[in-house]
Amino acid sequence: MTIGKKMRKPLRRLKIQEQTEMELQPDFIDDGQELTMLSAINSIVTLAEDSKLSTLFFEQADRFITYLSERQGISKMQAVLLSIFIESSASGNKADFSDIARYLDCNNVQVLQYKGEVDSLVRMGIIRMIKNNMNGDYDYAVASTLLESLSNNQPFQRKSYKGATEIQFFQHFYDITHLRYEEELSTELMLEEIKRLMDENPELSYVKSLCCIEMSEISRAVITHMCRHLVLTGTTSIPMNHLVFLFDAQHQKYDFDRMMSEGKHFLIREGWVENAFSEGFKDKDEYQLTAKACEFLLKDYNIKPTENKGCDVMQSNEIAIKQLFFANDVQRQLESLTELLSEEKYLGICNRLKERGLRQGFACLFYGEPGTGKTESVLQIARRTNRDIMQVNISEVKSMWVGESEKNIKAIFDRYRAVAKHSKHIPILLFNEADAIIGKRKEGAERSVDKMENSIQNIILQEMESLEGIMIATTNLVQNMDSAFERRFLYKVKFEKPELAQRTKIWQSMMPRLSANTAEKLASSFDFSGGQIENITRKCDIESILYGEDYITDEKIMQYCHEEKIVKKGCARIGFV
Repeated sequence: MTIGKKMRKPLRRLKIQEQTEMELQPDFIDDGQELTMLSAINSIVTLAEDSKLSTLFFEQADRFITYLSERQGISKMQAVLLSIFIESSASGNKADFSDIARYLDCNNVQVLQYKGEVDSLVRMGIIRMIKNNMNGDYDYAVASTLLESLSNNQPFQRKSYKGATEIQFFQHFYDITHLRYEEELSTELMLEEIKRLMDENPELSYVKSLCCIEMSEISRAVITHMCRHLVLTGTTSIPMNHLVFLFDAQHQKYDFDRMMSEGKHFLIREGWVENAFSEGFKDKDEYQLTAKACEFLLKDYNIKPTENKGCDVMQSNEIAIKQLFFANDVQRQLESLTELLSEEKYLGICNRLKERGLRQGFACLFYGEPGTGKTESVLQIARRTNRDIMQVNISEVKSMWVGESEKNIKAIFDRYRAVAKHSKHIPILLFNEADAIIGKRKEGAERSVDKMENSIQNIILQEMESLEGIMIATTNLVQNMDSAFERRFLYKVKFEKPELAQRTKIWQSMMPRLSANTAEKLASSFDFSGGQIENITRKCDIESILYGEDYITDEKIMQYCHEEKIVKKGCARIGFV
């Protein structure tokens, strides 16, 4: 288990006189006042601290525990545990069982007996698991939407999947499996959530067809994962390492891989899945749906690029408006680029370039320090020009490099062309945090990994040369950029940390409650990027939800600034979203 410092204490304390006796401060709680969910939680966490979960604690906290339990529809013990998890999350921390034990002044074994209660809270979507990469255990944090519900004194309602369309079904499926990929769900909980998704949409043609086949729940997850790729992204084959993440136990991953490669797995044996082919030969590490599977499971799907509303395509009308502040030169470049990409100007320029026999593609590079607004600028340009964004997952692409064909990176551009062909407005192809793919190519590469990286970079360079569309790459580093990439980026915009005037405007924009003097004082005292200022703003919002607007004073904001400054010395934030 994680051995960490004790969680931040509630603001109001209990005076502990004896091990068997607790007395409340006279002004602590007015039992006559009307309860809200947040006030009940506040009372529970204050009474629970160092209580050892004694009988006296449950007697004194019963009114608050019962209220929270009944409002949220959870057990009384779950109400106690949830309150402590919320207290931890309010200070930006995650918690594990040893943290809970220290807070309650109990031994770890005593708290571990309530693991089933915690698992139930995870199943209900009230708290989420986070894999601790240091020791392999799980920490816990409250769901982001829970705090919003509590601030409105409303019980948390788990996400409903009812009424999903055929495409939305697979989008929901992606959301669930992505939590497994990020190790925020165990395989068991993932399968339970997938079952709920299917149970709430029994009328969908895919669900009806799949339920006609007798197979295990994990096999259903595997084949649905493959169908999701085909329907949403047009990907016909999937490598094994994009399937085994569905399993959390190493022996399960090994057994699945072995049975698939030996042709003994149910999906292979019954003709639903087969090895993919590469240059006429079977690829033993890559799999695809058989014609039988496509005809039976996806018979009612007309898979066209126009329906590829996959997880990596962001609709322009879904992008929130955000005001950004830059130095005059950067602002001028961004305004010019936005005007150029407006539909009327863009089409006119493309026609003129075509008449002159010149390339019609627009490749742009946004570079600069982390948190300076590169990614958000792309989003705002897309919103203002009504262009969807097709975002490339660089880490996923890079994981494909070793032992797999260059066709994977080429497929990205193939799909972009297909989506662009069927779109009202040419979308933006976004390579976010593209450091890994625009670095200098390795001369005289001998290792297979280096050769593969060079080959993929060559493909990207060739695609940029013949690009008919809009490509934007963002990066924090340009010192190591290959000169061939530099030549192919038509527009290059350098983002730097905001100056005093811009920082002041960012503070005022994100925290309108600040006076002009306070905003300027914060801006002059801390050389923060926009991303760092947003971090502090979000923390203030969370604290104000829990403790009220009056809790966030100028001194408290200054404290958060110092904490942010300390954190950034040891950890660099990537991107500004």
